[in-house]
Amino acid sequence: MPERKNAKNLFLETLNWICNKLESLHIPYMITGGSAVGFWGHIRTTMDIDMVIQMRISQVDTFLAAVKEEAYVDIQTVKEAVKSKSTFNIIPNETLFKVDIILLDEGNDYEVRKFERRIKMNFQGREIYVITPEDLVISKLIWSKSAGGSERQIKDCESIWKLNQENIDTNYINKWIDVLNIRGEFKKLNL
Repeated sequence: MPERKNAKNLFLETLNWICNKLESLHIPYMITGGSAVGFWGHIRTTMDIDMVIQMRISQVDTFLAAVKEEAYVDIQTVKEAVKSKSTFNIIPNETLFKVDIILLDEGNDYEVRKFERRIKMNFQGREIYVITPEDLVISKLIWSKSAGGSERQIKDCESIWKLNQENIDTNYINKWIDVLNIRGEFKKLNL
């Protein structure tokens, strides 16, 4: 396969593209999932960028107009996702690197709290919003439980915990693992 001339990092190029789009449209966002593990844990390969966004129905048409010439996006799926607070994906034409967009469920206390706690950090010369390490651990435990147990999610949690143990808010984590009934998943961590 021929290399792209002046090849760039597809992850970084896509991350910059989607962050620029969301910021220019005043749509709050947060990097999460496997994409965020590299900020708080051991870097691992991921085939997409996971983001939570807070987009109103009134912003959908403006968002679609801003991206439709530069990316593949299913218009109907986006509209349905915003109404139902579910997910859609977008694939920039330039990078072909998928972005999974998760709509913030404002009716879920934990999801709202997690989004409010996101952290602005400097990454590659730009400021971006990223999930906190505590909330990434909690989220990965939820995903592990919903998948019937996931070694990948558990390993991610362990690396996040070990690399941030001096600063991790254990009281916050303990509160939410009980509220969310994921204490069993937490006990699987080798800490």
